[in-house]
Amino acid sequence: MSAVEHRLQRVFDAATLVAALLTPVAVIALALDPPDSLRPALQAVNWACWAVFVVETVVMVAVARDHLGWTRRRPLSPVLALLTAPALGGLDLFRLARLLRGRVGRRAAETATTAAGLRYVAMLALLTVGLGGVLFARLEPDVGVGDGIYWAVTTITTTGYGDIVPTTSSAKILAVYVMLVGAAFLAIITGAIAQRFIQSWRAAHGEPEDPGEAAVLAKLDEIADRLAAVERSLERPR
Repeated sequence: MSAVEHRLQRVFDAATLVAALLTPVAVIALALDPPDSLRPALQAVNWACWAVFVVETVVMVAVARDHLGWTRRRPLSPVLALLTAPALGGLDLFRLARLLRGRVGRRAAETATTAAGLRYVAMLALLTVGLGGVLFARLEPDVGVGDGIYWAVTTITTTGYGDIVPTTSSAKILAVYVMLVGAAFLAIITGAIAQRFIQSWRAAHGEPEDPGEAAVLAKLDEIADRLAAVERSLERPR
């Protein structure tokens, strides 16, 4: 990776992270039927968030020495640029998958099964139930807030009795998001329980724990930064 490519990638890493975090704000606000004076601004924010992923893909493929190599190393950006355009309708929230990439994703994976991580995940699940239930009531005709929250609880727990079902396109997209959060929540809880059993077994048998993966990844990041600095110094004109 050249020095220019390295600098541009760091800029786009920050830009796509901000775009991914702004996307649900704009999408949910649009779904709540905002005033006509505010709707164009929210639509512009949504389009701008999508444009960040498009610009990253186009620019980085253009400047990369190995064009296909960049797409292989970072396949998420081209996929999000192709599939989450607002004109396609409904896939905007999948830009949040950007959070799985890079240091943010690694740190989230490292802390998700800790006690603090489980608290944050539980808060996310509760927030999804509350906001999802209110939003479902706004998107579905003849559905009150109470029924909306009931629907969100049965959906996030993957129970799905079927007595209340989404009928509009926006509500179906919301249902997919709530189901994904529920599946992730159950998977993280299962992983945390398994991790506790493994730690107890190691303690009982006197086996030392593996070195912290976070420390190893931090060292690798430091080495990558040093190599980039050496590469930049070699590319300076003499």
